[in-house]
Amino acid sequence: MIFLSTLLLSVFITIALIPLCCRVAVRAHALDMPDARKVHPVPIPRCGGVAMALGAIVPVLFWAQMSTRLSAFLTGCAVLFVTGLCDDFKGLGYQAKFMAQVLAALILVLYGGIVISDVGNLLPGDMDFPGWLSAIATVFVVVGVTNAINLADGLDGLAGGISLLIFLFISFLAYSVGNMNVAIIALSLAGTLFGFLRFNTHPASLFMGDTGSMLLGFSAAALSIMLTQGGTALSPVLPLILLGFPILDTLTVMAQRISEGRSPFAADKNHFHHRLMRVGLYQTEAVFAIYVIQVLLILFAWLFRFYSEWFLLLGYGLLSALIVGFFTVADRTGWRLKRFDIIDRVIKGQLKKLRGKWLAIRISFRVVAIGFPLMLAVLAFLPAAIPSYLAYLAACLAGAFALVWVLKNEWLGRVFMPCLYVFIPLLVYAGELGAAQWLDPRAVRLHNLLYLVLVFFAVTTLRFTRRKGGFRITPMDFIVVVLALAVTALPKEIVPEEAVKSVIPKILALFFGYEVLTGELRGEMRLLTAVTIGTLAIVAVRGIL
Repeated sequence: MIFLSTLLLSVFITIALIPLCCRVAVRAHALDMPDARKVHPVPIPRCGGVAMALGAIVPVLFWAQMSTRLSAFLTGCAVLFVTGLCDDFKGLGYQAKFMAQVLAALILVLYGGIVISDVGNLLPGDMDFPGWLSAIATVFVVVGVTNAINLADGLDGLAGGISLLIFLFISFLAYSVGNMNVAIIALSLAGTLFGFLRFNTHPASLFMGDTGSMLLGFSAAALSIMLTQGGTALSPVLPLILLGFPILDTLTVMAQRISEGRSPFAADKNHFHHRLMRVGLYQTEAVFAIYVIQVLLILFAWLFRFYSEWFLLLGYGLLSALIVGFFTVADRTGWRLKRFDIIDRVIKGQLKKLRGKWLAIRISFRVVAIGFPLMLAVLAFLPAAIPSYLAYLAACLAGAFALVWVLKNEWLGRVFMPCLYVFIPLLVYAGELGAAQWLDPRAVRLHNLLYLVLVFFAVTTLRFTRRKGGFRITPMDFIVVVLALAVTALPKEIVPEEAVKSVIPKILALFFGYEVLTGELRGEMRLLTAVTIGTLAIVAVRGIL
């Protein structure tokens, strides 16, 4: 329950704070302006890192066990938070940011004792890693990874998506080896990224800025070291595999700049994501391709987490050679991805015809508009008993919805989904953990089938809609699908409760459906809010009486 609460609380806080942060950023002119090196055409607020930092810290303070290592980690994060905030709102030179990164790394090493002291069998015989060298190496690694994630923040959703995958896997590994502090910290960062990416996927309405990117890079490096150092069976080379893509990208770009006689910190468009776009991929396709590479690295790290360090280095070296070799050949030969117009001419042409007829969207939207609120109402009757905390939460949310409806009707769209992000997981979990007696196996199978049917019509609605704004399918949904598949495939030794395996896909299906529905309603939230208030009232009455 602690892990679910950590995830939900960080998501909720981040989503709740982002609108406020955006208004402050616009008033303070903390905007990322378009230029020749950037791909966005309009100014974008760069304040997402503020909401991310606050969303991540609250669950950590609630549930993590305070220690010297945790204090050092939080102090280093605070240093980078203040530095990033100054840079996003006022502007700082790279020298000041670099010194702040070094200071944060030194706090980890000197105050927290977080160092790379074990390199496995990379050293010959019984040779030890000298203390002074391990301290220098740790500072170098932490600063390097901090900058690698910062430099990867070049396309909508790219740095956030890569970091989300990394933190989810770190949390899973930490849980599997019993490192609860690292698991909670990584999961809180994953939760805040779930909330942030809702606004950062293409076309992004918000950037994380240096506040967010430095925080993510520093945290990824620190947590990886904390996880793999100090008497664990996990290979100390695992952090290199997890963070391998942004590290390789940074080293390749800097080496190219130096070979051309330029500063390694000079800005250009030679990062891997830029080069993927040069070979013919669209922005979302480039992000998706990098997500796939990151997932492959994570799978490699999981499958060979207990293997020899030399084996892991060899595997990473082969992958790095393939990636660098591909881009080198593409640059020298001018190779470009050949697109087949059958997709644009035939498939997309037929979709346009269906859009024009409006029949498909009318049918699919009706199913979504009726089906998902009805599914939520059914969920109110599935638990054999409603926990008291869920009943009081439902009563509070019902009162909040009613109050906003009466006093500030235009705010319904802003508060609706953040509240459901908290309520839906708890309700689904209560139903799976203690189902009502009348729910026989046949009813369970029908209930599960209805989720698939509703998701199908939600996807159909997205494909045939004519609206320009609102929720869209993005590369972020690839991460969501991977997460759902990963949870359902985990062995009983890792996830002993079968209820948890079925909870995650159902929660994600409901989130997806309600995102599509609220986008299609275009602000007309009164009927949906009334039905939701009724469902909340049922849950409250069942739990309190």
